[in-house]
Amino acid sequence: MEKLSIDELILFEKKHQLWEYKLFDYPLWIHCREPLVSIGMMAERKINRPSFMSMVKSFWGTMKFLVAQYRYDKLFFLMERAELLEIYQQDKSCKKLLFLNPEQEKVYEKDDYVSSDFFSLLRFMSRKTAFKIFRQKYQETIEHLEAIGCSSELHQYIKTAMGDALFLKFLSLILLKKSDKIYTGAVIPMGEKFVNTLNSYEVQHGVIHPKHVGYMGLPEVKNTLLLYSERYEKVLRDAGYKGRLMIKEYKKTFFEKESRRYFPIVIYTQPTIEMQEGINNFFKTFKPSNLFIQKHPKDYFDYEVEYQYFVTATTPFEVGYPIMYLSSVIENFTLYNKRCFIYDLKHGNINLEDFLSIYRIGSSSEMVIMECLDTIYEKIMREIACHK
Repeated sequence: MEKLSIDELILFEKKHQLWEYKLFDYPLWIHCREPLVSIGMMAERKINRPSFMSMVKSFWGTMKFLVAQYRYDKLFFLMERAELLEIYQQDKSCKKLLFLNPEQEKVYEKDDYVSSDFFSLLRFMSRKTAFKIFRQKYQETIEHLEAIGCSSELHQYIKTAMGDALFLKFLSLILLKKSDKIYTGAVIPMGEKFVNTLNSYEVQHGVIHPKHVGYMGLPEVKNTLLLYSERYEKVLRDAGYKGRLMIKEYKKTFFEKESRRYFPIVIYTQPTIEMQEGINNFFKTFKPSNLFIQKHPKDYFDYEVEYQYFVTATTPFEVGYPIMYLSSVIENFTLYNKRCFIYDLKHGNINLEDFLSIYRIGSSSEMVIMECLDTIYEKIMREIACHK
């Protein structure tokens, strides 16, 4: 099946009533949207198998929580990303608990959390079995998708969706509904927004734009979306988003806290081989001492670069010259009207100008677009020399 624009996708969904295929009221179609759209880049998360002791620790922490969960008013289920964790750290409640989904880089140094590894294992098992348990529902869905021209590529996404629907049902049985569940990218499946079976709040963790498959053209959303900037409320309402919105400027607080770090140039990677190899070859050839790398959370490339040149959780005020491609980190700099250097990889059928226009909304940031990392670096070095 050909890739679709977001408008074409919405029309396709309405024509074939694709949101009507559900398991436990969980719309399976939400998992199938991203592989069908023609904007952006898909990046699969690589699941690192936790050690035996890590899993035992996660199991024990989870069991202790389940026994004593009545003590908590708020449960946070978050990816281990510095700016996201700010929403947990800013919360004043003394009756809160964090379930942390580990990422590549260790950014949370405290020990007041439970690893989400055990819940992730249960979710994995659910994904491997649900389509077998509900075989008739699976077959009906697949037959309908094939009849309307969808490729077999979507079969795996339907299996995943059914697994997440079953897992969410399980969570609804073991978690007390009285506590608020604040989540993004950890434990709680994406379809929870349509059923709100857990009394939940989804945390915005990336830029929301008029072509975003996670928020545009959706059925009614029943839980609450926590936005980190007021400007996204207008974007969503103008697009017809039906659901509760709240503003929680956790990113602003994170960016503006005092820091003594400073990095002259930082390149923010994307999980695409063209960019990864380009950066790796550049470092091997030029051996720059003032250029640092911040890896995308789903960038697993083995760079031949010394450890001291990798950084994490940088803010717009810590970086002199940022270099990116399609990274949502662009938004961090445009929020403060900073100049951005765009390393144009000419990837696939992506319209770079359309993509960058998303980040220019309400910002005066200049976008310097160049196709070669060498020339970007040379231009920045000339500017640095002029300012000395």
